[in-house]
Amino acid sequence: MRPVKILLLLICSLGLSAAAPPVAPSAAQDPVYELSLLDLMSIEYKPGQKLPTWVRALNGHKVRVEGYMALGTPEGLEKFELVWDSCGCGQSIVNHFIEVTLTEETTAFNPDIIYVEGYFYASEVREDGYIVSLFRLKAPKIQI
Repeated sequence: MRPVKILLLLICSLGLSAAAPPVAPSAAQDPVYELSLLDLMSIEYKPGQKLPTWVRALNGHKVRVEGYMALGTPEGLEKFELVWDSCGCGQSIVNHFIEVTLTEETTAFNPDIIYVEGYFYASEVREDGYIVSLFRLKAPKIQI
């Protein structure tokens, strides 16, 4: 889905039109937005720069992303990197992966395409002066 469509869907679903006052949806009503790793990878990102509006609009919202578990993901962890291809190419580029934290299960490496649905967060996370994460997703489990 193109970034402009995502932004328009967010605006419409949040009730930001003049016809209806904004209403906070309950957890049961949270819309799920399809997010593409390829769209995130297309961002010309530089450390410290503001992320595009469409990415910031998804911050804190529920998304569904398809991709691959990064090669070499050990079993039994709560976190893994979701990448767009099974070879792991470009994995070291901060906007080419999503750090996924599982809340109801742990990792069991799967070389096939997987789907992850959960709450998306976008901001720089630094460790020892280096940006180690730009996109994060908190999800209960992996969907195959």
